[in-house]
Amino acid sequence: MKKVVSLLFTAAILTGCQTTNNTEVSSLKSEIEKLKKNQRQIAIQVGLGELVRPEQISLSADGIWIGSQDAPLVMIEYTDLNCPFCKKFQQETWPSFKEKFVDTNQVAVLARELPLASLHPKAPFAAVMLRCANQQGKYEPVKETLFELGNSLQQSDITEIVTNNSMDQEAFDRCVKDQNVHSIVTKSINEAAQLGLSSTPSFIIGQRKNDVIENYQIVSGAASIEQFEIAVKQVVEQ
Repeated sequence: MKKVVSLLFTAAILTGCQTTNNTEVSSLKSEIEKLKKNQRQIAIQVGLGELVRPEQISLSADGIWIGSQDAPLVMIEYTDLNCPFCKKFQQETWPSFKEKFVDTNQVAVLARELPLASLHPKAPFAAVMLRCANQQGKYEPVKETLFELGNSLQQSDITEIVTNNSMDQEAFDRCVKDQNVHSIVTKSINEAAQLGLSSTPSFIIGQRKNDVIENYQIVSGAASIEQFEIAVKQVVEQ
């Protein structure tokens, strides 16, 4: 689709009378951007968002940071807390990835939510719970617990999680009822769809440039540490 846009742009310049009028050039560029935007929207609607991913991806202010934000690379993680493949990554690959790349300040992780409610009905609420735990500085231990519980999560488990992690019960209860927190999770789901991501876990590793990443690689599924090493190397060498 990008090639089609490029041809349209070339044709617009080479046919008819040429001009160096800045206003006309700006207008033409604006029309090209509209075409690109329309193409992306159509592709997303028909489930082909991965074909028109942007060259740069914004780093959401709603994401949860793990590691140094000064790291030259960022990995955006989209996860479902009831997904067995996300659990596999968390338990088998994440410790090695964190030790090799995050703890050494090579890669910062920006955690996002992608609960697949049609498969895992309790996953959206689990995502809200994790956000509320993060407000009290308990992101990682609660994330581990939620992965262990998966779809078996019950009300009694919620109370136990709060107690075992020494969290403020009233503050936690207010948070899980806060529609703003629910909206953040919904926004993350929508942004994942716009990028053509429909499975979990999904990872986007790219070079950081201010508030965006570029020259990125996509890693899908519970990939091994070796696969992540290859992806990181490819990003660094671009």
